[in-house]
Amino acid sequence: MADEHINYSRSPEPDQPAQPSEYHVMVLLVDDQAMVCEAVRRALANQADIDFHYCSDARGAIAVANQIKPTVILQDLVMPGIDGLSLVSQFRANPATKDTPIIVLSTNENPQVKGQAFAMGANDYLVKLPDKIELIARIRYHSKHSLNPNFWPTCHTRFARR
Repeated sequence: MADEHINYSRSPEPDQPAQPSEYHVMVLLVDDQAMVCEAVRRALANQADIDFHYCSDARGAIAVANQIKPTVILQDLVMPGIDGLSLVSQFRANPATKDTPIIVLSTNENPQVKGQAFAMGANDYLVKLPDKIELIARIRYHSKHSLNPNFWPTCHTRFARR
């Protein structure tokens, strides 16, 4: 893909009623591989409450995230021009994205790499390309946190009391 940032937002089909939703999900995928973008776009295509944005140049990902304010960021670890772990750190250092959930998408299944990603601030890690149902479920789960800051403290409080 030659475009640095592509918005794949959908409008409801004219003959389809709008589906009510508790929240509206905004996904930003940062990956240099157009094939991955297309696979994720297709997985999310029938989800009326999910807007999908794609950034092929990781060096511009922070600016795109600041502009679109995603509820969840999907990102690769191996990209030209920047190390994916460094990008996770940059998202965490940026005031606009410091609390935005980050799901790493990588072909690397090494537990040490996964541990590094979590240590740098990733919220989740999926091996490419995940099952469509799992991908959508994780995007929705993490987006709830982004849209409802009280979602996590309640969960942590419950576990802490046991």
